[in-house]
Amino acid sequence: MAEGALILPRKKPMKNLKSLAILPVGKFPVTDAAGKVQYQEDGITPLTITHHSPGTKVFQSALHDFNKKKSGSLSSLLNGKEQKDDPEADARDLAVFLAAITISFDGFDYEGRIGNAAYRAAYEDQTIGHVAAGFNKYAGDRGNYLPEQAASNDSSASQPG
Repeated sequence: MAEGALILPRKKPMKNLKSLAILPVGKFPVTDAAGKVQYQEDGITPLTITHHSPGTKVFQSALHDFNKKKSGSLSSLLNGKEQKDDPEADARDLAVFLAAITISFDGFDYEGRIGNAAYRAAYEDQTIGHVAAGFNKYAGDRGNYLPEQAASNDSSASQPG
């Protein structure tokens, strides 16, 4: 080393904030109205809905469209246009959003149909409205999309007590 050279202390490596990213795809376990997970015919594999997570452009675009529709209704109301409270329209709007983020129904179909039209029809069906409500709640919680190592990083899960 040259005489008079300055020696800087070694910096600790910094955590990369990107390590906190959520997964791009999630699997919602389908439940009955009582909250009990439902299984395929084998009794082992749960019925799931594979979907885009909140960390994707698909999800954000669908959410933007959903919010735009809702804010359009609010704007009409604020501008003096009579707005009718329409629960069917609300259910339809939610169904469009959920269908837009759905990739597949895993282990089941809706009335023999598949694809986006089936997803939308299933989410609009009020007799199974608990599925849409549960899926919507699940999709809104980013904690459901943690990579496995982050999800299992909780020491309380491996410690007694």
